[in-house]
Amino acid sequence: MSELGPLPRFDPELHLSPFRLFRRLHEARAGQARTPRLFDLREQPGPLRLRDALPWQGQMPSAAGDGVLVDDDGRQATDLARRLREQGHAHVWALYGGLRLAPDGYTLGTHGRPVSPDDYLPRRILGEYLSWFLEGLLRGAPDHVEIKLHRTPAADLAPEPGGGFRVTLADGTAVHTGFAFLTTGYTTNAPVPARLRQIREAWRRPVELDRIEPGQTVALGGFGLTAMDIMAALTVGRGGRFTAGGYVASGEEPVLLLHSRTGLPHLARPALNRPGGQYVPIVFSTRSVDALRGPQRRRLDFDADVMPLVLTEMRISYHRTRVALADGAEAEQSLVGEISHAWESGLDLVGKLLDELDGALAGGHGDGGHGDGGHGGGGYDPAAALDGSAGMDLTSGPAYQAWLTGFVADDLAQARLGLAGSPVKSAIDILRELRDVVRYVVDFGGLTDASLDRFMRHTVPIMNRAVVGPQKERYAELLALVEAGVLRTPFGPEPAIAPNGDRWTVTSTRLLTPHREDVDWRCDAHISSPAVDTSTSPLIASLFRQGLVRRHRPASDLVCSIDVDPDQHPVDVDGRAEPRLWVLGPLCEGTTFYNHLVPSPAVYSRPLSDAHRCVKAMLETHLGSSSSDRGTEAPQVAELAG
Repeated sequence: MSELGPLPRFDPELHLSPFRLFRRLHEARAGQARTPRLFDLREQPGPLRLRDALPWQGQMPSAAGDGVLVDDDGRQATDLARRLREQGHAHVWALYGGLRLAPDGYTLGTHGRPVSPDDYLPRRILGEYLSWFLEGLLRGAPDHVEIKLHRTPAADLAPEPGGGFRVTLADGTAVHTGFAFLTTGYTTNAPVPARLRQIREAWRRPVELDRIEPGQTVALGGFGLTAMDIMAALTVGRGGRFTAGGYVASGEEPVLLLHSRTGLPHLARPALNRPGGQYVPIVFSTRSVDALRGPQRRRLDFDADVMPLVLTEMRISYHRTRVALADGAEAEQSLVGEISHAWESGLDLVGKLLDELDGALAGGHGDGGHGDGGHGGGGYDPAAALDGSAGMDLTSGPAYQAWLTGFVADDLAQARLGLAGSPVKSAIDILRELRDVVRYVVDFGGLTDASLDRFMRHTVPIMNRAVVGPQKERYAELLALVEAGVLRTPFGPEPAIAPNGDRWTVTSTRLLTPHREDVDWRCDAHISSPAVDTSTSPLIASLFRQGLVRRHRPASDLVCSIDVDPDQHPVDVDGRAEPRLWVLGPLCEGTTFYNHLVPSPAVYSRPLSDAHRCVKAMLETHLGSSSSDRGTEAPQVAELAG
């Protein structure tokens, strides 16, 4: 397979996707099309390696052929591409990092600003990339590797007497395999019957939103990423436009009434510009977790044992950024040394030192406003920052909406400052940056049963609200939609929703002046984790019936995930792990923590690392770790996507 370093992007003036270009290069190599010639213009070429690449040696592409020009910043490639086209070279393209994003935050093309590492591009770009990658993988596979795609779901898996498995497909055919990987993603659970004009899983079936007519009212439940996706689908997706002056409606939109159980918006994602790169913890580290467990490796209580370390690390990050902004990097490093020295004597001494730093701010005014993130009149309160409800105005619907939009506006301002410019965002983002330490605490029975339930019920939603919120642009759009009257938030926390004929009645439960309103549609913007015992997937249901898999915590109402051992092998009803079968992804959520995150470039990804070690284990099991005569036949491997 061709190898790519940083993915080169295309000259949008020439309307050529790099993925289509690379696909064309592969097709050309197979004799299916003319071979484009790739010219590398960089003085010191970077890690761009394509089998069809040719070095730039001064030769000009022939007018009858295709030429592709590559450089790092695009200036040489763009200038030369234009000059060559003027000379009659019609098929000359320039690849570089100049992809541009239009002001609406969605459209990729010739206008707008260059794409930055913090941008969230349309999902079709990710889909096109993954499709291109798969095609390249299939075309570039070595001759001794055979890859077969069965474009039908797996319906059943059963062990065979001689070892391995028989996989029955939905079309009735069967596949015999020595090893299998279960990567089923977000399978559905036993459905709760939906009522008329109720949309439960718009993220899975976006076409459902087409049933909503212009001008109708929609009670949209949730403030998270799914809610933002639905908000975009029902506004921009229907022809509306965001401009510098606000939202320009198309007339095809419904009216959105946003609500949630907590009434708290998620926090916007900040610019990831922390100086020095990845945050290195002082207190909340795997070493600290090991010390808590002790030699007996006891199971922990997250609230009692771990949360004090998390809150302390948030305070440390806050003050580190504050000192760096006020006095520079050298002063920050001096503070790090002082805190590290205090940590040698224990958490209490670190707390006293941080209390002194808070006291020094007592005469200040904090960040102010609704989105001060726990920094009110001096000092920093991480628990208040995670709670987020301070100052919530519940006197009436308009008062609550004013509080919420003020909160969002203040938080948006902090997000724009980024990790380098906002002590508040710097503090709260350690929940994202140190997510692998949380995994180290939780995974494979690391918490007591009661603590795991509390963690899934309370802590995970708090973490999601804090660091898995929408990008900055979506919140700017939310404020514009409120200003345009397309979106309202009149109900406050925990509204009651009841059917009313073919409509719904939504009633506030916590406002001093109640608000009640009839709406046309109810749309739930939540994603349920897949369960192993109530799955509608024929494959997972069959595995559970056979006793080949079991629930991780059968007595829990919250943790419905499959039970796996530390090597990702499923555990059967008798407590035995199946060494030829691996399970990865959301089906493990609860047994392990946070299996569904799309990885960021150049950042360690635990889910990808898990996939790597599982495949490596499969190869070592089959081939052996040395050049012995084990594994003389080619392994048969099946990836089961359900």
